[in-house]
Amino acid sequence: MIEVLHSKLDNFLIGFPIGYYSMENLLPESRDTWRSQIAWIYPRLKKYLPASRIFYNSSMTRPYAHYADKTVSKQYFEKLRNIWKERDILLIEGEKSRLGVGNDLFANANSVERILAPKHNAFDKYYEIIEFVKKFDKTKLVLIALGPTATVMAYDLAVLNFQAVDIGNVDIEYEWYLRGATSKVKIEGKYTSEAIGGRDVKELNDPVYQRQIIKTFLSDE
Repeated sequence: MIEVLHSKLDNFLIGFPIGYYSMENLLPESRDTWRSQIAWIYPRLKKYLPASRIFYNSSMTRPYAHYADKTVSKQYFEKLRNIWKERDILLIEGEKSRLGVGNDLFANANSVERILAPKHNAFDKYYEIIEFVKKFDKTKLVLIALGPTATVMAYDLAVLNFQAVDIGNVDIEYEWYLRGATSKVKIEGKYTSEAIGGRDVKELNDPVYQRQIIKTFLSDE
């Protein structure tokens, strides 16, 4: 992660959550969370941050749940969906994440292929996944939803000249947006780590989703 923070790649952007920049329009509980997190983490983190680097907004993948005025979320999701509009997507996600299943998040993409990784400790399969992705054409847009592992993987794929995005929690945020949710509720059929009961996920019988899975790298347990 230190190597990522010090990277000088021209084709690589690093982001921090919105709370590091501004708490405007965040819910009171979100502001409290970020104040405590920044007070605890930033003093230890700042020594790794090059003073000359411009950091971007990693909360682009969380444009709904933490905002007080949620009317802005629609335009944020529209801008996000332009990233993969008419692109061929290679989606690397946790085993039960199922991004875009049951909604139209990726409906404007040309195609979606999926690589499934462990829902926990995805770094255990890190190098196997990287070696597999190397086989693909660089025109593929690689979207990664693997927690902290995704940050480092996006960097290593950028070094290999892939366009890769740590897409994080975008699908769950989109599900909450579509429902007009006012709290972090469990989404049936998807791993919802921040909701009560959200880590208990049932099997999914969806033929389209099953056809999209081209490779699995699951836990050895």
